[in-house]
Formats: sequence, structure tokens, C-alpha cells
Amino acid sequence: MTADGDDIPMPSRVVRYVPFGRMDKDEHDNFLRPYPNAFAQRESEDYLSVTWCEYFNGSANEQIRCSVEAIRASNINVKPKACFCVANTPEVLAAIEDRGRRGRAIYLPEDDNAAHAGIYGIAPEDALLLERLSNEVWCEYLTKATADALPMSECAKSADVE
Repeated sequence: MTADGDDIPMPSRVVRYVPFGRMDKDEHDNFLRPYPNAFAQRESEDYLSVTWCEYFNGSANEQIRCSVEAIRASNINVKPKACFCVANTPEVLAAIEDRGRRGRAIYLPEDDNAAHAGIYGIAPEDALLLERLSNEVWCEYLTKATADALPMSECAKSADVE
């Protein structure tokens, strides 16, 4: 059972909301990749906010869709041109640890997002790490249309979560 404050089990996946302005685009506004600053934590937080997919029951795609819906239902002002970036948590933590820091993914439910988690160990001034996260780790992203095309489930909490 995973409870508030526990490390999220591995393997797992996490989703991060990335505003339109933090996505690199071609001349036709087609997304290429997230900019590195999309993975810099807020100055007011000591972790990067994400949504933990395996919090939800269902297939892999249903879990991603439920994560997107949890973000949309949260206090974040989700814009229609934004993206949702998906990463394998072990790859995020390995990138952090390759830079000499301890990476952790902690389950931190919030009132407006029960599947909320935090990625610890990302130093906002570490340009090389942010670049790697952008180019190699968080390289799967969903637009509004591709997210909406994923299968939907009841988005029930997994029995493995307390």
C-alpha cells in the first residue's frame, strides 16, 4: 500500500502539465519537444509537481487519461493549446542520480488532485539535467486532441493506494 508521503512504487509513470509557451514548436506551431524550463520546479516548492498514473485503476492508456483528467479538474488553469508530458519515473530518477543527486518520487495527494506526486532532486540551476529531461526523458507528450482520444475509465483509485 502506498500512503501519503511514501515513495511511489517502481516502475511507474508520471504526467506533467506543460503550457503552450514551454513547448518548442516548428513554424506551423507543431510541437517538437518541451523546453527544458518546463521541468524546473517553482521557487516556492522543493519538488517538481506531477500526477502519478498508477494511482488509477485501468490499462496504461486509461491511467494516462485519468491523470490528464485529474490535472484538468485541479486548480491549474489548463489551456487548450497546452500539452501533457509523460515520463517513466525510473528514467527521471536515473537522470537526477546521474547528476550526483538523490532523486525521489513521493506521493503527495492534494485536495484538488488525489494522484499528485513530487519529484525531488531536480536542481533548477542544473541546465544539463533540465536539457536531458526535456530531450530524453519527458519526450512523450499529448496534445488536447491526443489526450482526449485515449480510452476513458471510471478513474477509480487503485487498491494499492491507501
